[in-house]
Order: sequence, then C-alpha cells, then structure tokens
Amino acid sequence: MSTATAASPTTATSPATSTDAKAPTVSTAELAAAAFPATATTGLSAQTLATIRAIDDFYRRTDELYSQTAGRMGLADCAFDIIYSLVAEDGLTQKRLCELAFSSKQTVHSSIKRLVENGVVTLRGDGPRSQRVFLTEAGRAQYEEPIRAVLAAEGEAVAIFSDEEQRQLTGAMERYTQALEGRLASLTFR
Repeated sequence: MSTATAASPTTATSPATSTDAKAPTVSTAELAAAAFPATATTGLSAQTLATIRAIDDFYRRTDELYSQTAGRMGLADCAFDIIYSLVAEDGLTQKRLCELAFSSKQTVHSSIKRLVENGVVTLRGDGPRSQRVFLTEAGRAQYEEPIRAVLAAEGEAVAIFSDEEQRQLTGAMERYTQALEGRLASLTFR
C-alpha cells in the first residue's frame, strides 16, 4: 500500500529516524508530484492524481492476479477468460467471447483454435458467423471445478463489502468508466 493511500487525504508522515524528534510531514500534493513529475503542469489536484494512481494500480494488480491464476492452471490469459466465460454460459459466439475477454478477434480466434486442438472446446454451427463455442466433456472435467473455485474466491472477496458498499462501489466504477469513455472518445490526436 502506498503512503498516500495509507495516510489521511491531506498529509502523510514519513518514517521517523532515531535522530528525528518529530517526523516531517509530506503533503499529498508533494507525494503526487513525486509520483507524477509533470503534475505541476496538469492542473489536477493532488487528490485527483492520487485517485488516478490508485485506480491504475488496482487494475494492474487485479490483472496480474488473474494472469497468475491462469498460469497456475496452465492457461494463457485469453484461454482462461474463454473457459471462465463458458463455465458460466456454454455455447457463446466468438464475438461474445471477444467482448467478455476484452480481447481482439484474432487473439480469441487463436486461443479457441488452440483449445480445440487440445480437446478443451468444440465449435458447433453451420458457418463461421453462426458457430458457437462449447466446452467438451474433457474441457469441463479439467476446468469446471477450478473455475468454480475462482468464482467462489471472487464471491468471498466481494462479500467483505456490505450490500450498500457493493452498490456504491459498482456505481462509482460505472460512473468513472462512462466519464472516462466520453472524455477519451472526444480527444483528437494528430
């Protein structure tokens, strides 16, 4: 946990040494300036910069947790996302798997191809656009229990929050995502 998130929003204390009578205080603005050297020119408050950093760190850490879990199961990240989705709802289209895995068509197609070759999934349908992806018996036997354990762990992690905190968290995340989407979409680049 960073010092900025562990201390109050306005000040943080640096560790006192044996020669210090009183530990000096460091403002959140100073911490943000150290973390984001160009912050003096951004016009953003120290709290806003600290929040951006916390959100970035949250996504990186969460992504790494899932990547490590996939690796422990012997899967690439995209293959894990595909199997995770199929355990929840078998028979999805490749397009829907792209959406759920937040991956490109090419990445999902390559992962599905490897999963088919390994006997984990099968494709059913008349043509490329109507094909759906299903777990095979072998795929289900190998991965359903571990994926259900991941789902249980996610449930236990969310259960640390009250129902009201869960609503606040998801509401805040949705508002942030919508606001970011709108602002990034309006940017123009050379």
